[in-house]
Amino acid sequence: MPPIRSVHLTLWALYALTVIVHIGAMMMDAEMMRRLTQPLFAPILMAVLLTAAPRRSRTTTLLLGGLLCAWAGDTLGQLLPGPVQLLTVFGFLGALIFYAAALAPIWARSRDAMRIALAIPYAGVVIGLFVACADGAGPLLPLVAAYAVALATMAFLSAGGNGLTWTGGTLFLMSSSLLAMDWFLPGASIAFSTELVMLTYTVGHALLIAGMVQALPRRRWTSCAPSAALVIVEN
Repeated sequence: MPPIRSVHLTLWALYALTVIVHIGAMMMDAEMMRRLTQPLFAPILMAVLLTAAPRRSRTTTLLLGGLLCAWAGDTLGQLLPGPVQLLTVFGFLGALIFYAAALAPIWARSRDAMRIALAIPYAGVVIGLFVACADGAGPLLPLVAAYAVALATMAFLSAGGNGLTWTGGTLFLMSSSLLAMDWFLPGASIAFSTELVMLTYTVGHALLIAGMVQALPRRRWTSCAPSAALVIVEN
């Protein structure tokens, strides 16, 4: 196995361990451990992407931009707990826009009637949640509306990639829906909702990045395969 491939797989294992520790810390009310692990998610996924992409491209640049915004959403809300909702929404709104831009060309190349039909249920879920949460959003309503549109768009476009991006986008949609219910829907009560938000977010994020890595034309460990032969054609 090429060394870069080993590093890539090790980073995936590190991400899984970080998620397990974070969810465990939430369940045990270990606040310090929760705060220490959450800002690590996006940087580890950045390293995962960089160890796979053989060169900088439009797709990898957009994905890195999305991960940077996700890191801001994960981190700045903890550093400035007052406007936590506003910072988190802005951070993940940026991430969704970057991810949608990265997914759009892949979706355009693989249009499928069934995948296009997914726009109906995705839009239905987002519109229903927006209507239900509108009263609780207060002055954040325009920002929540923009987030809802970006979320539905990203989830829809993720269906045009592969099974990993599709599942990741759907879990992202589920995570944001649960979070919106927690924040803006008075009286909503879902057991372990906070843990479910983080579980669907972290797994969905990982699957989305894994799917985009899979969709790359080449990866570092395949771009220069050891068994490749040099063929010289003489005229």
